[in-house]
Amino acid sequence: MASAESPAQAAPVSRRAQFLKRYLAVTTPIMSGLALVYLGVYTLQSMLYRPDQAWYGWATAFGYLLWVVFLCDLTLRFVVTKPKRGFFRANWLDTITVVIPQLRALRALRAFTSGGILARKGKGVFSGKAITTAALSAVIIIWVGSLMVLNVERTAPNATITTLADALWWAAETVTTVGYGDMIPVTWAGRIIAVFVMIFGIATVGAVSAGLAATFVKQASTTPAPADEVLAELARLQTMVAQLEQKIGVQPAPAAESAAPEPSPSA
Repeated sequence: MASAESPAQAAPVSRRAQFLKRYLAVTTPIMSGLALVYLGVYTLQSMLYRPDQAWYGWATAFGYLLWVVFLCDLTLRFVVTKPKRGFFRANWLDTITVVIPQLRALRALRAFTSGGILARKGKGVFSGKAITTAALSAVIIIWVGSLMVLNVERTAPNATITTLADALWWAAETVTTVGYGDMIPVTWAGRIIAVFVMIFGIATVGAVSAGLAATFVKQASTTPAPADEVLAELARLQTMVAQLEQKIGVQPAPAAESAAPEPSPSA
């Protein structure tokens, strides 16, 4: 039989867990805020596309600096977390945006997840009563997806997505799975981005739909039927009558018996 772990062996694990809890409490809002800052810089670069100007280069360098910060944060949490199995699956959004730097603008969704600076009362996108948050996340996905695909498509030969308006229209029809086919990515980078926009978009729009359906079902289940209201009122009246009879000392009437048969006429 395996011996129990000694206090000396369990202490480092406990201290590590406490450190990770404090670290996440402090850094989660900061990291989600930095993701929103990067989204603002990325938006400015996409709308005012000036790769030959100095400010554009500084903004690009700032974006890579934030990617290094996100990489260090993910690495530190991976080292401290015990056990490590399932870590990257549990932190899939952070992992994707670190492994594929071109998708780091999607990290802005961290602001809407649990502990993020835009989360509703500390709850995340898919938590209860978070329909508004999920809807905002869908808007963020459309916006980020349109910016990313615009940046990789605008200079490609035979590109159909060359303006922000085109990119927004494409992202909206992709997220909602309409897919008119009037605008499609022509580069491999654009198609990869399209896959992620589909996955994120379908998941978020599905969360909004499920939340609305759950709200309607809950309202319908809590609304009493007319027949139930009538029965409840009758039961309340019977209770009141029984209480009045007890107060005035009247015995409750016996149950009605079947009528006796009438005597047959004499012959």
